[in-house]
Amino acid sequence: MSAPMKIFPKLISFFSLNSLFFKSVKQLDTDISSQSAEFAGTERAGFAGRKRIWIYAESIGEFRIAVYAADIIRRIFSEKNDDAEPPLFFISFKTFSTLSVAQNHKDAGILYFFHPFLPARTVFKKYINSVKPDYFISVQHAVSKKLIKEFLNFGFNSNLKLKLIFTGISASNFKKMNITDMNIKGKNEIQNNVFLSSAVSLNSAGIDVKSEVLPLSLKYISCAGAGKANNINKIEKVAKINLNKDEKDENSSVKIISFVSVHKKESIYILNVLKEIASEERFPENLRLKFILVPRNIKIAGMLFKKASDAGFSAVYYGSVKSAESKESAGSAAEVFLNSEDFNALIVERYGILNEIYPVSDIVYVGKSLFAKESGGHNILEPAGYGKAVITGKYALNFTDITGEMAENKALILTDEKNIKESILRLIENDNLRTETGRNGLDFCLKKKIEFEEYFSDYLASVL
Repeated sequence: MSAPMKIFPKLISFFSLNSLFFKSVKQLDTDISSQSAEFAGTERAGFAGRKRIWIYAESIGEFRIAVYAADIIRRIFSEKNDDAEPPLFFISFKTFSTLSVAQNHKDAGILYFFHPFLPARTVFKKYINSVKPDYFISVQHAVSKKLIKEFLNFGFNSNLKLKLIFTGISASNFKKMNITDMNIKGKNEIQNNVFLSSAVSLNSAGIDVKSEVLPLSLKYISCAGAGKANNINKIEKVAKINLNKDEKDENSSVKIISFVSVHKKESIYILNVLKEIASEERFPENLRLKFILVPRNIKIAGMLFKKASDAGFSAVYYGSVKSAESKESAGSAAEVFLNSEDFNALIVERYGILNEIYPVSDIVYVGKSLFAKESGGHNILEPAGYGKAVITGKYALNFTDITGEMAENKALILTDEKNIKESILRLIENDNLRTETGRNGLDFCLKKKIEFEEYFSDYLASVL
């Protein structure tokens, strides 16, 4: 398929979502206007005064933080005033993978849209005048200087006490936005020593900046889903699935190793390693190994399917595994694959289904971490929150603070190109190591969950 043909469906998705967004906002304003008149002088008179909060969440990780923050903000406003209407949320993002996740997260109090990508003043003004935000929150990313300028001009022109919040952002990225250099009427001198979080307040006195260092990385928000009850249920569910598969053959044992958020070079290398592992004669005859590959970019799913098939694996796509089974199949596609007699490699060609992959996995490798040219890493906390034995490479450079602490707590296996095969084999063969690594990872997440929720709630309450 040519490049123009590939981008055409994306353009349709972009304009379709944002056209719907503008229509929804227009209808929302109409409803608020009519209800404001209807309830004038009554206890519902505050309906028109609902706070409007625009959260910019560039990709999937930031989107999860945004949704979590929205829940906390609702609670904060409710605690401040029991009779207050909850805020209205507008979450923007840039990637189409985030759109897939957003479509699966239904929330009547949130409108989703693609972040304006044309750095033109008229484009920014259209979005700002539609949302009419009281707050703009950017999660871990700087934004266009032109967008910032239009926000501040909008605030001055509408006499709003507008507040811009940049949370989890580095000092260098904050300074790149040059807020202190903007020629805006009424601007006061702004301090330059900005660290990891900054609230830019706009009021009658001008602009004020308050900054602080976040004591915990926003990445720990991934631990929010970890809880003793939830994870016990997840582990019990996996145990029941294992019982079901073992009923077929009392002597058989199945281990599933998943490779999530893997990139192109890394995934090809891993497939070669898996071919060697599958041919190992050291395993007992009753052990069946199955592998799940979840590419970060689903464009390479077809390539992975072909290479897995060429390597001798019985591969199947996630979207096809149910229909490929001759008998009637119940449960998720991942569960069907787990119990399948026909397939030993599952290639995932869609986004947003890791919550199905993790429960059936015994071991989870988290990608973009094996090679220097594909470095950075991805979310290691989420599979740990499921009590899974997690492996990642030494090039998970965006998570070094977390990987180091997890490794110290024996909650993670760090590996590299030369040792990844042996790292996987150790976890396959050593039940105690695998179980303890998973349990330590879960305990780590539970501890960080409590610390993070307490801090982040207090932080948002202080800046809103």
